[in-house]
Amino acid sequence: MTQDSAFKLTAVYAAMRLRAENIASLPRSVKKISNEKGREDAIEHPVYRLLTQQPNSYTNDFDFWFAMSSNLDGWGNAYAVIERKNGVPVALHQVHPSEVTQIILQERQKYIKINVSDPQRAFLSNTYNADDVLHFKLFTFDGLIGIDPITYNAISLGKSLSIQKFGAEYYKKGGNIKAVLETDGSLGDDEYKKFTSHFAAAASNFETPLLEYGIKYKSLSINPVAAQLIQSEVLSIQDVSRIFNVPPHLLAELSHATFSNIEHQTIQFSQYSLRPSLKRIEREIETKLFRSDEQGLYEVEFSLAGLMRGDTATRSAYYHNAILDGYMTRNEVRALEGLGRIEGLDQMLVPLNEGIVGKDGSIIDDKNN
Repeated sequence: MTQDSAFKLTAVYAAMRLRAENIASLPRSVKKISNEKGREDAIEHPVYRLLTQQPNSYTNDFDFWFAMSSNLDGWGNAYAVIERKNGVPVALHQVHPSEVTQIILQERQKYIKINVSDPQRAFLSNTYNADDVLHFKLFTFDGLIGIDPITYNAISLGKSLSIQKFGAEYYKKGGNIKAVLETDGSLGDDEYKKFTSHFAAAASNFETPLLEYGIKYKSLSINPVAAQLIQSEVLSIQDVSRIFNVPPHLLAELSHATFSNIEHQTIQFSQYSLRPSLKRIEREIETKLFRSDEQGLYEVEFSLAGLMRGDTATRSAYYHNAILDGYMTRNEVRALEGLGRIEGLDQMLVPLNEGIVGKDGSIIDDKNN
């Protein structure tokens, strides 16, 4: 079982594409942390441009993060060489896991050997200190390299691929039997040839055939073999769902889905599938792309806010409480909903029996006045 053969399974293809497209489409930001101003966008920092606009001269940000995510899910590792000028990161160059030939641990230092056969990208071939390569790992036993999920789940994926191939051959050879013809007696050779000739002629002309010799047409609701194939394919999708941590309904397996649980499963997908992967990515970026004196002062965020939102009624109730309880402004709510800022809606509101917060943050009226 290889990545190439695994991609022929529609469930694997869909799961990897789903995760990669969602991660690539998330809003990304670099935040500067200070005691005075809290967390604010550091749009002037060079890392901000690399993460949110263009990581290198030949790849846009969406395609870059799509490649990183698909490599991570398909091979368990994703790599990007960091190009620096005067110590400042100026570009990130994606490298396919197959081009990483060796991970070396020498004198407590990690080195990554890269060999690129493509002449146009041959400038990336080198042995790098690990500090000069973003190395994202999906599942790791030693902290040095991630395991290959396709290889580790080869038995399950191989079974799914065999079922798919068998099903294709089965239906190709006309195995999908919709009905049978029954008779209580027996037909001689002449009767059999005459009947089949008449029956085939009527069927080919889309006419209603005349059943002779006491023959009866009996339709089958579903062929037993076909039914077992369908059940096996459902189990295969569930296997892929477990491997890639994607809810089955997102892979078009709706046997246990209801209107009430799909929304919660989608939120759980953000919480338990995307969020851990994004945390790995964020920590690696913060460790490798910021100077030692910047670490702890800047943080990277892939925002899941849009995916974590519930339906309209749920969001309305949440925003209503957030505004009236005084921990969100009306403009902050508008920003979450993709709406523009309106003058005068930056003031915090609190219940009347507790007081009103002024522009400077102080209580200008309370229940005792």
